[in-house]
Amino acid sequence: MNTQRPHIDEILTAFLNAQIKEKTGLRRRRIVTAEEHLRHCMEAEGHRILTNGDLALLKLEREIAPDNAFARTMFADDLLYALGIYVSDSWLLPDRIDRGVQLRFADDLTTQLIDWRLIDEYSLSCAVLDVRGSIHQAKRAQRSRTTAP
Repeated sequence: MNTQRPHIDEILTAFLNAQIKEKTGLRRRRIVTAEEHLRHCMEAEGHRILTNGDLALLKLEREIAPDNAFARTMFADDLLYALGIYVSDSWLLPDRIDRGVQLRFADDLTTQLIDWRLIDEYSLSCAVLDVRGSIHQAKRAQRSRTTAP
């Protein structure tokens, strides 16, 4: 990543490369699927978390080049808020194993945003807690479905 404030596209590319390093086959494919699903989620619903100024920028960018506009123009704090949508019930992958990978991917990405100092976990503590709380809730719901008689 460059020394300037990286866009989501750069962040996700670096994160995905680290996640799939030395992984092969189905395991690798599941991680790639989780990342692609996150990108789809952001492009479809990321506008919901933007300020009016950022929304205008996104609209303009989509007029110029619609594909991947959200990820090309927004930053780490926007990614954190988008993760809140990504781990909501309506965006959870239907397959149990894929959903588990998706939740791990979101949790690890949240941690990485903090570790790479791309977000300030104190000023964004509510958003971090919301994402992690949603992940925990989804994992708990998944466990109760698998252990139900």
